[in-house]
Amino acid sequence: MFLFFSCKNTPDSSGVTITDDLGNKFEFKEIPARVISLAPSITESLYFLGLDANLVGVTQYCDFPEKAKLKINIGGMLDPNLEIIANLKPDLILLTTEGNSQITYKSLKDLGFRVFVLNPKNVDGIVSSLEKLNSIFKNPVSEITLKEFKNELNSIADDSQVRKFAGFLALKPLVSFNKNTFLSDVFKKSGFRNLYENENLDYPAIAEEDLFSKDPDYLFIFAGKSNEEIVSIELEKRFDKLKSVRGKSYYVLDENVFTRPGPRVLNSIKKLKTIR
Repeated sequence: MFLFFSCKNTPDSSGVTITDDLGNKFEFKEIPARVISLAPSITESLYFLGLDANLVGVTQYCDFPEKAKLKINIGGMLDPNLEIIANLKPDLILLTTEGNSQITYKSLKDLGFRVFVLNPKNVDGIVSSLEKLNSIFKNPVSEITLKEFKNELNSIADDSQVRKFAGFLALKPLVSFNKNTFLSDVFKKSGFRNLYENENLDYPAIAEEDLFSKDPDYLFIFAGKSNEEIVSIELEKRFDKLKSVRGKSYYVLDENVFTRPGPRVLNSIKKLKTIR
């Protein structure tokens, strides 16, 4: 069983003090009434915990759950519409350094907005993010949901790492991920060992020759559901000499589920654990 990290918040007579993932401390004397999410993973987390009532704006990529699309669209993650954001008069903006830019963060800060950063780097970090959201919004229902989430995560996680794999976010060029990313940790918790875990860059470009040399037992590619068949055809054409391709031990995974560090990490681990 795995004991996941629990964030410690500092309660006082006026509310709660919570530290974001940049190390900035925020005092919440009352529950934020107008919230904007600038990342799909954060939007999913708010809905998962039942904390979406005060969510007034999301990005164009916040497409899960389906009802998130009904919120006001503030634009992209890298280029949100600052005018729309200002008109929404948010008292809290949630973003991540993984998908949002430093320019966006600085622009929002310069405009005087409260910007809280959630940037999980592993599965424990996802739990921590959910705990922080739960603490900010003080919802008794979310407390129960969070407890159940952590119990299930503890019950299914597996650090055995007996199955060697290579995983890629893109095929042209081949872009993988190292042990400092939450993606690698998801595979680790599912009993897989990342052959590119020790690369210097978080998301390194990999030469095809190196992939053929390592010849992993399993091969994983992330793609949109509409592109799964196209990606599979390309894999079989370009990498037919790999034992994982010859033996049909390659898998095209839904990027909208696997690449978002949010509550659907449970789905990801469950999916990977079915692979033998």
